[in-house]
Amino acid sequence: MADCRREESEDVQEGMATYFEKCAELVRQYADVIEQRYARPALALWIRSFKEKPITMTFIAILSILSILPVLSFVGVSIFVISSIVFLAAVSAIAACLVTESIIVSIGICTLCSLVLVAVLATVFFLSVYSVLRFLLLVRSSGRSGLKEWAMETRQHLLPVRGVEEEERPDGPDVATQHHISDYASQTDD
Repeated sequence: MADCRREESEDVQEGMATYFEKCAELVRQYADVIEQRYARPALALWIRSFKEKPITMTFIAILSILSILPVLSFVGVSIFVISSIVFLAAVSAIAACLVTESIIVSIGICTLCSLVLVAVLATVFFLSVYSVLRFLLLVRSSGRSGLKEWAMETRQHLLPVRGVEEEERPDGPDVATQHHISDYASQTDD
């Protein structure tokens, strides 16, 4: 297993080395093209111009050297300003999204709380209407006994009913004290 991993890592390293060599060769080719087509002819032109017009070329050389710093400063400041504007725009967009989402979530929470309140009130209203109508129907059909019937019915609906499991389950202390004495134990006491 270790040999297999070692072989895989060697294959990966060989592949990466080959890829690096190909990339390095490509860079060398481009560098050669730039050197042959642009740099050498520009340098030859520069040397020939210095021989033909030394004062003008000296002025251009000094101007070029002196203007490098302001040009680089301008480029650097421009890049800084553009990146700052992009950064501020991104931060502003994110902040606007967060504020908008917070407002929407707040509205949603308020709406849900209002709906809970409406549901509670509607439930109480409908239960009250049902209870009153049921009371009226029972009193009308059964007279005074309808009042007892309505009270029992309302208790059954509103109060939780004990299940059969709760009624049959013995309480805690009684379980510990309840035990059966076998016939053998009663005979040994004599």
